[in-house]
Amino acid sequence: MFGFFRKKEEPYISILAGTEDEEDFSGEGLRVSAVSDVGFLREGNEDNFYADGIGIKPDGDCLLSSVVGGLDRYIFAVCDGMGGEAYGELASGISVAALKERADVLRSVDISSLHSAVNDFANAANSGICRMAEKKKCGRSGSTLAMACIDNGFVYSFNLGDSRVYYYRGGKVTRLSQDHTLAAKKHRDGISSAEGRNSSDAHKLITFLGVDDDGVGLTAYAHEPVELLDGKVLICSDGLTDMLSDAEIAKVLSEEHINYSEALAEKALEKGGFDNVTCIVVNKK
Repeated sequence: MFGFFRKKEEPYISILAGTEDEEDFSGEGLRVSAVSDVGFLREGNEDNFYADGIGIKPDGDCLLSSVVGGLDRYIFAVCDGMGGEAYGELASGISVAALKERADVLRSVDISSLHSAVNDFANAANSGICRMAEKKKCGRSGSTLAMACIDNGFVYSFNLGDSRVYYYRGGKVTRLSQDHTLAAKKHRDGISSAEGRNSSDAHKLITFLGVDDDGVGLTAYAHEPVELLDGKVLICSDGLTDMLSDAEIAKVLSEEHINYSEALAEKALEKGGFDNVTCIVVNKK
């Protein structure tokens, strides 16, 4: 893993891992960038991520980039510990650790069984968070999940909570995930999206990792697969999407950047950085 940390008054130190060997890199390959920043108002970073071929987020602010290859299926995920709940940082860490433990299974199952395998992972992470909350006697803790699996050029996306997966191509950004907030549910039931964004329900999650303390079972939302082609996949926490509109995200992804995750995070920080900002951007090499 390549990770670099910064003080808030300093710019990111950026490194492109693997670019020196890119000409010798065999296979199609993916270019991956990831960033996680505490922002300007939070004391700690409750976000976490998993990026295949790179690893998990180290402690603190980090920026990394790599070219990865050699696998038929890649897994990328962002988990956001719930700031309004206890031990959010532990919850997102438990989620990513559970994903790392099950990565080989998620890569190897038949594509028709991938959603079921994701649900198995989600329930394992949920159980781990519930055990932690019981041990800490902290009431309820939780984490969101946004995941993209790229298999032979197709993007399979899954989520629980309000961390998001986007697909960008040809100047247009499409949201592949579904927000699991009370406001989003009301929108699906008929209220306007503007009302939802401005309501007190905008960040009230109705499902997330850690919510199922009765062991009933969680089912992650799954979008129909899309072909990656010359597009980009963005997986991010709400610290990005609260600061940037879909149109602003599309604009950044349409530009030329050495590190797209850095460009998105810096734009979110410019607009206030009210929350932790974490994102992963993946496209073909």
